[in-house]
Amino acid sequence: MSTDANLRLDVREEAGRPTLAVITGPLDLHTAPSLHRQVTLILHQSPSLILVLTGVTYCDSSGLNTLLRLHLHAQDSGGRLTVAGPPAQLVRMLTVTGMDTVLPVYGTVAESQETYGPS
Repeated sequence: MSTDANLRLDVREEAGRPTLAVITGPLDLHTAPSLHRQVTLILHQSPSLILVLTGVTYCDSSGLNTLLRLHLHAQDSGGRLTVAGPPAQLVRMLTVTGMDTVLPVYGTVAESQETYGPS
């Protein structure tokens, strides 16, 4: 599933595990709205979701806002959204803004999956 010419979203499902949404490319003012729409649709089908951000090449405030909105949407819907493998630049942004205290952030997909309990 592709969201934008510059941003790619691949969905991976495995029985008994949270759905993975693998994001590749820039997460910015131009790509964030499309990503928000696509991930919101995924959350309606799979309320347990891990956003895999290892392939994010750039993130601005629009991208951060989108991540927070998606997390809150998941919570409001009775689901759960976590983030796995953000690049160092994005980890710094999440820390400086305090978003890492609201949005569950894990270094790897495996660490994030462990928090969802046994498969």
